Amino acid sequence: MAPLAEIVLLTPRAALVGLAFAVPLVAVGIRERAGSRVRARIGLARPRRASLAAHAVGLVALAALVSATAAQPAIRETSSAPVRSDAELYLAFDVSRSMLAMSAPGAVSRLERARALGLTVAAAGGGVPTGVATLTNRLMPLLFPTGDERSVNAVLIHSLRIMQPRPVIYTTARESSLSALGLAADRSYFDPTARKRVLVVFTDLDTDPFSLEGTLADLRKHRIEPFLVRVARPGERIFDSRGRPYAYISRSTVTVAALRQASWHAFEENQPTQLVAAIRSYLGQGPVTPSVLAESQRNLAPLIALVALAVAAALLVPALRAGLLARA
Repeated sequence: MAPLAEIVLLTPRAALVGLAFAVPLVAVGIRERAGSRVRARIGLARPRRASLAAHAVGLVALAALVSATAAQPAIRETSSAPVRSDAELYLAFDVSRSMLAMSAPGAVSRLERARALGLTVAAAGGGVPTGVATLTNRLMPLLFPTGDERSVNAVLIHSLRIMQPRPVIYTTARESSLSALGLAADRSYFDPTARKRVLVVFTDLDTDPFSLEGTLADLRKHRIEPFLVRVARPGERIFDSRGRPYAYISRSTVTVAALRQASWHAFEENQPTQLVAAIRSYLGQGPVTPSVLAESQRNLAPLIALVALAVAAALLVPALRAGLLARA
């Protein structure tokens, strides 16, 4: 469906500022009336009416432009897109400290690579409502599933931060634990009407040991199908702002091969095509709702303000020039 556009005023009451121009307009009228009487007495010719009209029209136009700028007109576009009504998908990102690891100072960190993979999966979602969550030793939602792709992208780009939110007080050796994925089954992360539920997890697998079979069985019991993506490369370290490595050494307590052997969907970070294909295969086809509304707006006030400045300059420059000539 093509976007529907309309012009709205973001601050309509501010347009009353244009009434302030009534004072100079009245002053111009009084001055012209007095000047006419003086010219009549001493026999001077009246100035051209075109010049007087130009000044009056310029002031009125400037008043209208200032009022319009203050009211902040904007073009608001409302668009719609079909979304699946039987499926939902979560993108969960490990934000523990180990996701800061990189191959060398200034290289791309694990979290940034995971963010890029998440954007790829979100773009290939095929109209499936998508949510975003973070993972440490707890699972926390940042955005519940929505069909608005812009909201998903905004959260992925701007809201993923290391140790935000922080883990609960450490009761284990590591900051991250994949056993926390079970919280997606225990709490209301997915809508009850979603028959197909996908949980895509981006992690370096630097996690406390957990029960592969037990966690998977718990998730599938609640119709949640997990897809794990290992985002890590050999020899990666964590560096400080001066490029000095910390004492951290990457150690995965579970492997992609072990996950696959336990019937998990598991992938390496260099397998985005296989990941997307597996997710699409699991989701298949399903019913869609008519649409989900998404709005965007462009503020026209800056453009109108530029026009107002141009009109003000056109009114002031001749007056200033006349004043300089009179002094000369």
